[in-house]
Amino acid sequence: MLKTHRFTDRQLDRFRELQRLSFSILQAEARALEPGMIERDVAHRLVQAYRREGAKSFFHLPVVLFGERTALPGEWPVGKFFPKKRPLAANESVIFDASPVFDDYFVDTSFSFCFGESEAHRTMMQRLSSFRESVPAAVNAGTTFAAIAEDVNTQIAGFGYEPVHGKHPGAVLGHRATMLPRLPFVWRSQGFDTLSLTWFYGMEYISRAKLARSPLWNTTATSNHNPYDGLWLVEPHAGDGPTGAKWEEILVIENGKARWLDDEPPHVKQWRLISEQHDYGPNALAD
Repeated sequence: MLKTHRFTDRQLDRFRELQRLSFSILQAEARALEPGMIERDVAHRLVQAYRREGAKSFFHLPVVLFGERTALPGEWPVGKFFPKKRPLAANESVIFDASPVFDDYFVDTSFSFCFGESEAHRTMMQRLSSFRESVPAAVNAGTTFAAIAEDVNTQIAGFGYEPVHGKHPGAVLGHRATMLPRLPFVWRSQGFDTLSLTWFYGMEYISRAKLARSPLWNTTATSNHNPYDGLWLVEPHAGDGPTGAKWEEILVIENGKARWLDDEPPHVKQWRLISEQHDYGPNALAD
């Protein structure tokens, strides 16, 4: 029902186009932020913006996190990802995460920045840049998915942070990007597209019996295998006190070899600006 690998060049081009579109929507809404805005209202604005651009559904509804919530502190059940009436203040971390479905293409993007200036966020964001090189290099070396995820966790802990992607649904460092079947209706459950969510967790469940390949990439036994071909949404996420940061984009694996679908997503531009001691917020990226 869902296409997970052997994508044509034309399909990869469309994934790239839609990933860029999703990032552009996140950045535009980030530039419109003002002090006192609440997560719930900003998430609603994101839904409207995606629908104007043709998104009919979402794998999950847009996530908007302000301040300490970007670090996913304490226990973090799925319900805590839903936007709250938490207002935005100056110099706080912000994370936008959206997974729109355009026609039958599903992409997932994250944009992390500081609403003002925070040396803690600047440093955290820059440190996360190392995984954009190390993750595909490990895939190309034939390292198992579980070992790659464990190494990312170890490195984030070595920076003095908590690897909080372990609190994402499925404890994922990454997960499949897919093409979905076109249906005449949208079926949602608790903010998720029910068809794709059911497929993801159904495949993960039967993968435990070694009857299928898991669409999740984490440190568990179902990821203890050589990397599978397809499109993988990689999303390392660190948290420390009031500060959290992450990035997310599509990694292409073909014939066991990995490359990023796009050369210049927003976080790559942010890392360059940070290294040059410049502002790296959404307004700087618009220049």
